Formats: sequence, structure tokens, C-alpha cells
Amino acid sequence: MKKALTAALTACTLALGISPAHAQEVELTFSTYLPPAYEYAWKPIENFVQTVEKESQGRIKINVFHSGQLFDGYEELPALSRGDVDIVNMTSTYPSGTVPALNIFTLPFLFDSTAHLKRALDQGLFKLGAEQELRDTHDAVVLGLAPWDPYEFYSRKAPINSAADVKGKVWASTSSMDARALQLLGGSPTGMPSSELYLAFDRGVIDATPRPLLTGIGRNLYEVAKYLSIANFGIDVSVLTINRKKWESLPPDLQEILSKAAQQRDEEQFERVSAFVDQALQRYEQAGVAINRVEPAQLEEMRKLTRPAIDEWSKQVDNGPAYLELIEKTRQP
Repeated sequence: MKKALTAALTACTLALGISPAHAQEVELTFSTYLPPAYEYAWKPIENFVQTVEKESQGRIKINVFHSGQLFDGYEELPALSRGDVDIVNMTSTYPSGTVPALNIFTLPFLFDSTAHLKRALDQGLFKLGAEQELRDTHDAVVLGLAPWDPYEFYSRKAPINSAADVKGKVWASTSSMDARALQLLGGSPTGMPSSELYLAFDRGVIDATPRPLLTGIGRNLYEVAKYLSIANFGIDVSVLTINRKKWESLPPDLQEILSKAAQQRDEEQFERVSAFVDQALQRYEQAGVAINRVEPAQLEEMRKLTRPAIDEWSKQVDNGPAYLELIEKTRQP
């Protein structure tokens, strides 16, 4: 009876012009540590899921688990590699210890803006080795990349206007790369997750930290950090990825739907980040935070002092010089 039923269903789909493969229904598990409160990153994810389910006419169902319900930021890539989840939207900082090429996004003062980052990505920055390494070594197929807003300098007692202002201060760092840069500037970095920043500032444990504006708003840092210095210290990205075995099991038409929806996600997040920066700065000003932009001459001095961090990274990563050449090529005068 089961064989007869299968044969009948196959005949029906063929009669309707649908191949058995195209009739396939897929359920995917999507894990992200991001909370919905991180709106400019969360809304594009929501729209990605809705677009995929709509365009596939329900043949793809995506179950989303946010706020680290399944795995935190450091666990996402291993979980994806094992096949414990099907899709993750990981921030490149977290897996950069196992995929050093991902540190390209947190190298000090490398990108002038998110527009500069986009030009470099459009010219194939991620295809110089990082994308293939994720696929070959970690069974992670990259669907898309989208930016966080740039890392800026938060401080409590005095603004950060120059390299001299970094020196001697205790900094909450996010990764080995920004810690190295802070050391080269004379600071004392200590690794710290964003969830601990508020109390650390409030109790005087740290003097400053480089973080995106979104983190400052999400963690209420405007209540404890009195100064914000705009320096574009680094621009991290969220990497939308799918398990390779799951990806290869999908028919081509479903792969195309996922790829197009991911591209739309990337474009939407770039647009949202651009709009967010101006809104966030207004919010900081309203909260009484003193905002200043580090002068070009001082930024250039910081770049020179932190250049060894970039050179060290370039020697450690396959194709390292090619990454840096492309970034310079896409930099506008």
C-alpha cells in the first residue's frame, strides 16, 4: 500500500509539472545568539525567513531560535559544523580564533566606513580564502555577509582623541586582534563580553572599550560612559551560513531561493546600519554623552602605531597580502 501511495503521489506531481525533487519539503533550524532588540541585525533575519518561506511556497520551513536559546556566539560555528543546526548568523569575531582570516574585519583602522567594506566585499574580499576555508574545514557554506556599525571608543573619565589618550588605560577588548592593537597604542586590554561592560564601567574596573554603537545602546552604556569618540576602529560582520551537507541535499531551485533571500538580507542590513548610525548618535547626545570625531592627523598616527598588528596577521593567513591589497584598491581618496 505504501508503494502504491508513493507511486500515486509521484504521478500527481508529474502531471502537475512538478518533479519529485521540487515537491520536497524541508525544515531548517536557524540559531543565532542575537536578540530581537538588535533591530538592524534582527529585522533582516526576519525578512530573510519570510522571503524564503514565501518564495518556496512553503516547501522550506525555518524555525528560528534567537538570543542564544540553542548556542551562544562562540558555539555557533561548531554547532553548524556538527549539523546540530542548519543555519547560523554568526558574528565573525567569535570564530576568528579557529578561522584567522575572519580577523580581517577587526584589524585596526582598516576600513574607512561600511561603504568601503561593501566595495571590498563586492570585489571579492571574502573569496580570497575565508569562504573556502569555512566550507572545506567547517562544513559552513556562506550565504551572505552584512555589517555591524563601526567600533568606536567609549570612555568614562576623558575622551579618546589621540594615541596618547589610549595609553595607560584599562580597555575591555573583544578579540585577540583589537587587544593587540590596544597594546600597541599603550593600553592594557582585558577580554570582556558586552554583558559585563555596564558594571565594569560603573565600578571603575575599566576605563574604555571599543564597541559598536548598537552595543552601547543595547547595554545602556550611555549611562556609565560619558564620552564617545568616532574613529572607525573596526567593522565586524555577521556571516549568514548553512551547513554544507544540508545545502548539498537541497534541489537547485531551493538553493537559489535561499541565495537570493540572503542577498536581500545583506542589502537590507547595509541600509539599516547606515540609517542607524545617525539615529544612534542623536540618542547618545540626548543622553548627555559627549561625542567627538578623532581628527585625521591623530587617526593617521594611530594607524601607524597599530600597523604591526596588520602585518602580523598578514603573515599568518594564506593570501594575507591579497586581502590588504584589495582593501587599499577599494579605498576612496
